[in-house]
Amino acid sequence: MCAGITTYSPLKHWNAGPGKKVAVVGMGGLGDLAVQYAHAMGAEVTVLSQSMSKQSEALALGADHYYATSDPATFTALHWLTSLT
Repeated sequence: MCAGITTYSPLKHWNAGPGKKVAVVGMGGLGDLAVQYAHAMGAEVTVLSQSMSKQSEALALGADHYYATSDPATFTALHWLTSLT
């Protein structure tokens, strides 16, 4: 129950749903739940994980996009991430 509310609560607070985008950093445990909840709420879900090893798992759980942070091309493709301060 604790893991469930830990991921559900912020998604609900920020009104995740249709027309909203949610990024999940890291697959496994809480990340798995966050992907499932955000997808079920109708949000567009992007997963950022260190390698491509969990891509098929993330997509099966409902992720729309998956990027490996160990690949420098990821930050070129997602240039808005590099401008965050």
